Amino acid sequence: MRTAAQRIAAYDARMQSSLIDPTLAAKTPLAQANYAVFATEITQKQIDTVTVLDTDGIGSAVRYLYLSYSNQLYHAWKFYSGTALVAVAVILHDKYNDIGLAPATLKKIALDVYAIVIP
Repeated sequence: MRTAAQRIAAYDARMQSSLIDPTLAAKTPLAQANYAVFATEITQKQIDTVTVLDTDGIGSAVRYLYLSYSNQLYHAWKFYSGTALVAVAVILHDKYNDIGLAPATLKKIALDVYAIVIP
């Protein structure tokens, strides 16, 4: 059986091969640019979510649940639009409402942060 050092060396050799290295080198700037856009957007959405939570007086013990809801809404907001987006938002609203979060605050996050009207 190979040692960990041998496995790491074999992996490094494969990743630095003449076939893979140019492909990774070509994709790295695009990946960095895409991550920069993602990080900028998600950070602003989380700041906006925390602002809503501060306004509604939500305690720090459950903020991570509201931020999780916001992150899942962000994912839906990036991939869906129109009635499909509203349908996913309703499902997420019901899911987090069943956990015990305040439905009014969930709707406010959807509306104020993502401009999604949950019926």
